Amino acid sequence: MTWLPEGCASPDPKRLEEYWLAAGIALAPDRLPDHYQVRWIGLDHATTEEVIELIIAGDKTGTFSLPWLIEKTAQPVPAVGDCIILIDFGGRPRLLVRLTAIDCIEFGSVTAADTAIDGTPVRDLSIWIPLHTRYWNGLLEPFGLQVTANMPVLTEKFDLLHINELHD
Repeated sequence: MTWLPEGCASPDPKRLEEYWLAAGIALAPDRLPDHYQVRWIGLDHATTEEVIELIIAGDKTGTFSLPWLIEKTAQPVPAVGDCIILIDFGGRPRLLVRLTAIDCIEFGSVTAADTAIDGTPVRDLSIWIPLHTRYWNGLLEPFGLQVTANMPVLTEKFDLLHINELHD
């Protein structure tokens, strides 16, 4: 199963598969690869719902991940074309996105051009840097790591493919 940080509920594999199949039917199966990843974006219920709404509105068009966490948790390295089911705090599949561009930068080199893919509330570097420092330090701590200026960060642009209207 996909590694998820502590917080949200684990998704039900059956619900994930049902959503994947429904999205495939809605989009035409030839538009999707034969596999998907699962991620949770947010800190808690409220921020997860806010992030989902920002993606639906087209305000948030990408996300960020850490190669260090990918390596430590044995997750697949993101690649252009990957489809990701984004789950809510309750573990329910809510959105399907496809990665369209991935760049690797150092945390200390993040610019406003990089954070432009994030939601408006956190794009400003004076907000983005401390928010992500706290968040990522919490995820890295169990592995004896912490955020550094030269830590690699993946910027992952995506397109929203499908919204799960039946997420209850």
